This record gives sequence, structure tokens and C-alpha cells, in this order.
Amino acid sequence: MTEEKKTVKKFRWFWAWQDEAEEAWLGEMSRKGYHLVAAGIPCIYEFKAGEPKDYVYRLDFQSFRKKEREEYLQLFQDAGWEYLGQMSSWQYFRKEAKPGETNEIFTDNESKTGKYKRVLYFLGFFYIILIAVFWGRIWGESPYPWWDGIKIFIAVVLLIMTYAIIRLVMRIRKLQRR
Repeated sequence: MTEEKKTVKKFRWFWAWQDEAEEAWLGEMSRKGYHLVAAGIPCIYEFKAGEPKDYVYRLDFQSFRKKEREEYLQLFQDAGWEYLGQMSSWQYFRKEAKPGETNEIFTDNESKTGKYKRVLYFLGFFYIILIAVFWGRIWGESPYPWWDGIKIFIAVVLLIMTYAIIRLVMRIRKLQRR
């Protein structure tokens, strides 16, 4: 088998509040013999074919400076997690599943809530910028013939971001009630 045939790329879309479903999918892929090696381009995952293994995958949403990053990754390594890389600010980790071991990177609802709040702040920042930059231009007169298409695109992006923010707030509240 050539080296090219040993890697497989898959497209998979997920929303920020669906991280647990994404982790489960990555684990399922490993049990089928496809192990994540790269998740750099949004929605494109690269897997290496091999022996099926029962890996547990976990995602965290973090952006940090270089020194903070080194300390953060060392903490996970000390806990037995293998760092696989990042997609945007999503950090990917895995470790082999072992019965009786904790396979969570967040052991309490407060830290889980913190992850979703970081995503919410990230989205909220860009949401506010998008509204501030384009508000006058969305409803203003079209300077170019193609401007109406851009206005529709911006409106769709704002609707999607509104939905995402609502879903994240709902996820946070659900965790806080537990």
C-alpha cells in the first residue's frame, strides 16, 4: 500500500455546541481504523489508516500566547492526552480509552461552561464587528451592481451567528442547571 493510500481526508461540518457529537465521530473513526492526524483546515480532517483502536477524543476552545500554550499543552500531556493540533481555536486531544479511567478533560460543569463561554465571546466579538462595519452599508444605497448580493450574504451570516449565539447560551444554561 502506498503512503497516499494510508491517509484519508474527510469533510465534516459541526457547530460549536455539537462538540460532543464531533468527539464521538472521531472515536468511531478510530474504532474503524482511521486515526486523526490533522484538523487544520476548517471541516477537513485527515486520518491515517491503521489498526482499529478505542481512542477518546476531546476538544477545547482556546486561544493563547506562546508561553501560555506551552503550559496548557504540558498540563494535558501530564494527564496522558496526546495533542493532535488545532482547527481555528479548537484544540484536539486524544488518548486510548481504558476502563475505569477518567476520559474527560473537563471534570466539572463550571469548566465545561467556560469552554462554551469562550466560544460565545469569540462569536460575539465578530458579531458586533460585523454589525458595526456593515450596518450602514447593508441598508444603504448599493454603490455597485453586485452589492445586493453582499447584503444578502451578510444578512444570512448574521442570522446564522444569531442562531449559534442562542444555541451556545442555551448550552451554557443547561450546564449551569446541572
